[in-house]
Amino acid sequence: MTAGMSGEPPVDPLIREAELNHRVRLDRGGRQFRPVADSRWGELILPAPDESPAADAGGLRVVLFASYEFGYLAIEATKAYVRRFPGRAQLVGLATDDPMNPEARISRKKRVWRLIGGEEIVAIETAVVESALVAGCPVFTGEVKTDGFRALLDDWQPDAIVSCVFGQIIDVAIIDRPPYGIYNFHPSDLAHGIGAGPTPAEDLTARGLTSTVWTIHHLTEEVDAGGVVAVSPSINVADAGGKVPADPLVLYDKLLPPVGCLVACLLDALYHRFALAATGQLDHLDVEAALPEPIKRQLAAPIRTHSHTTELPTFDATLLETF
Repeated sequence: MTAGMSGEPPVDPLIREAELNHRVRLDRGGRQFRPVADSRWGELILPAPDESPAADAGGLRVVLFASYEFGYLAIEATKAYVRRFPGRAQLVGLATDDPMNPEARISRKKRVWRLIGGEEIVAIETAVVESALVAGCPVFTGEVKTDGFRALLDDWQPDAIVSCVFGQIIDVAIIDRPPYGIYNFHPSDLAHGIGAGPTPAEDLTARGLTSTVWTIHHLTEEVDAGGVVAVSPSINVADAGGKVPADPLVLYDKLLPPVGCLVACLLDALYHRFALAATGQLDHLDVEAALPEPIKRQLAAPIRTHSHTTELPTFDATLLETF
C-alpha cells in the first residue's frame, strides 16, 4: 500500500494499473498481478499457466529492460532468435516503463512519452507487456532500485541484460549481477559525444546533423557513459532536400529498421561466449554483417514522410538466416 494525500487513506498500487491490467486480462485469462515490495508504482505481471515456456529451455538467460517501439522490436527479435535457435537463449524477464501511472519515475510527461498522446502510449505499453507475456515471460512495471526488484532479479537469474529505451537509471547492484554484462542501445553517436541523455533527436537537430547511428554500450550508473561495444552503419535522417524533420518521432521512425538485427547480433555473440563458458562482458561487437543489404539501403535512403506512424513495427524472422 502507498500513502495518499494528507488525510486520505492509502491507495493500493495495483489500482493505478487498472487500465493496463484490464487490457492484459482480457487478452488471456489466468494472468496474475502482484505488487512487489518497496516499489512505489507498478507491479509484477505473471503469464497464464498455458503461456509458460518449458522448464528445460536452456541456454543464455536474458532479461530485457525495454519500452517504446524500439523496446518492442527488441522483445520481438529476442523471441524470434529463441525460436530460430532452440537451446541458445531464453527470455526470462522484462522490466518496462509505466508512463500512464502518475506515480512512475518515467511518466507521460518525460522522455519520448511526452511527444505522443495517451491512447498511443497505452497501446504501446500494452503491446510491450503482451509481447513478453505470450512468450511466458514475466513483466515488471515498477521501480528497479529496490530490494524487491533485486530479489526478483535473483529469481530470474539473468546471464545478460539488454536495455533498449528504458527510463530508469540502473544502479551497481543491478549492473554487477549478470555475469555476461548489461548492454544499452542508444540512438545516437555516443563515441563522438553526441546525443547522450533523454533527447537524442533534439540534440542531433540542434547540432545541424543529418545522420546518426545506433550505439551499443556497457551500461553504467552515469547515463550513456559506458564503454562503446558496437556502432551501426550511418543512418540518414534527412529528407530528399537535406532537411531533418521537425518532429522527433519521425526521426525515431527512421531508426526502427536495424534494431531487431542489432539485438539478435548481440544475443548471438553472447550465446557463443556462453557456450564456451568464457564469462565476462563483451568489449567489441562487429554488427555490419548482421544487417542485410535491404536494411542498409533503408538506412541510407532519405526520409520520405514528415508524419509519425502509429503502427507497431514488426520483426521479420527471415533476417536471422545469416546467423
